[in-house]
Amino acid sequence: MPPYKVEVTKNGKIDGACDGKNEWDNALRGIVPRCLNMAIVKVGDQNPVDMSELCRTLDDLFEYLNHELSARNFKDYIRRFMKSKRARLKKCYKRHGPATCPMGVDANQWESLVAYWSEQDTKKKTDQLTNARGAVMNVSKYGRGGRAGAEAKLVCHFQPSFFYL
Repeated sequence: MPPYKVEVTKNGKIDGACDGKNEWDNALRGIVPRCLNMAIVKVGDQNPVDMSELCRTLDDLFEYLNHELSARNFKDYIRRFMKSKRARLKKCYKRHGPATCPMGVDANQWESLVAYWSEQDTKKKTDQLTNARGAVMNVSKYGRGGRAGAEAKLVCHFQPSFFYL
């Protein structure tokens, strides 16, 4: 019997409010980098043997309650984890340079990631996405700092003096 239990919703996703969700996240952090190649960007391009090993390892650790975890959602969890892990690795790359391989990362995978980040196409795409994020005008409508709060400041700018008392 697996040591951890997670509840799965009817659409095949892990319930974010269940007791085993933190253990699930910790297991992904520990197992995914050991089983899969972090240098492969797309989850669909991962070695199928490695993916099945990862799935078996997680199945040995977790009992899925109520419903089964769908294959699509399983890949989605892995994709999101790997994307955020690579983002943290890229921050380390920018901060310390390509020569410093972080702990817990295979040296061959680190070299592949550095080569990927150094490609001109990747740099061009990164610059385009950075510029697009900077161009977004996300004006909040509500709250103290939003449009409604600014309008309230204009309307409520009246301060009574002692003559009105």
